[in-house]
Amino acid sequence: MAVETYKWAVQLGAGAIEYDQTIRAAQFGDGYEQVADNGINSTAIQVPMLHVGRDTEVNEVRAFLLAHTVKAFIITPPGEDKGLYRVVANSVRKHQISSNAAELSFTLRRAYGVFA
Repeated sequence: MAVETYKWAVQLGAGAIEYDQTIRAAQFGDGYEQVADNGINSTAIQVPMLHVGRDTEVNEVRAFLLAHTVKAFIITPPGEDKGLYRVVANSVRKHQISSNAAELSFTLRRAYGVFA
């Protein structure tokens, strides 16, 4: 099974890159607390993205993104490392700018695993 690569230009969308850390914690009666990462990939990374272009290209990108809400793909988001990401379900939005130009906003979430 080949992993596809995102090939279009992108830029960071509205909002900030989010880092969601999951930890395990145990609080004791004397105030002492133990904390540990919840697994080896305990930080989830979520990146808002934006693609602006001609309507035909935007439609091609949209089709790629909608096919990758479950299946991971390779991309290097601005400000992050190259890796496997999936599109967050229901995050793809198309805004028509003119009769032949559009803006596509979407959110990516880092995927972990062999083919994630």
